[in-house]
Amino acid sequence: MNRAAIYARVSTQEQSCDLQVERLTNWAKTQEFEALDVYRDDGISGILDNRPQLDLLRSRLSEYGTVIVAKIDRLGRSTGMILRFWDEADAANVRIVVVDQAIDTSTASGRLQRTMLAALAEFERELILERTRGGIARARALGKKFGRPREISGPIAEEVVHRRAAGESLRQISQRMGLRLGAVRWILQRERAESPPRQTATVPTPETPPPA
Repeated sequence: MNRAAIYARVSTQEQSCDLQVERLTNWAKTQEFEALDVYRDDGISGILDNRPQLDLLRSRLSEYGTVIVAKIDRLGRSTGMILRFWDEADAANVRIVVVDQAIDTSTASGRLQRTMLAALAEFERELILERTRGGIARARALGKKFGRPREISGPIAEEVVHRRAAGESLRQISQRMGLRLGAVRWILQRERAESPPRQTATVPTPETPPPA
């Protein structure tokens, strides 16, 4: 199939896809495509996986033989996004040409670059997992608890209130009872909200006798 689609994207409304479209159109004319359609996402960030014109192009991939972009990051800001589109194009038997970076997925060098991208994506996933595990380990070392908080029963809440009334600080109550500081605050705030307002006794003022 000798039909091609141009995809252009810029991240902000202050920018325009016009320059990309013009350059890619001029390149496409040298390839003698039978038809050329343009898809452009103006002011759409590359971190978004769903983009109106890119989604439309995805739904019509089978109509084309080639997808043309200026740079590979126009397809997405993460390696995973780029590979997903690449896989969809492969499944539809569509090649991707990245003009500014001389990438053609139908060539041996293009397939090699895809393999390198896949390896990079796996490396990125491993880094994220390592950072997540490291963050959890550090938080646990500092005493942070994970999972659903346990239910605070009536006796526990009553003891918190009693200790506070006895002059203990919130941090002391938290440490001595094994409760999160936020839980201690919540119990005391709930207690204040549920307690009826104290009635202030008024002492009658003796009447001033009238002047003689």
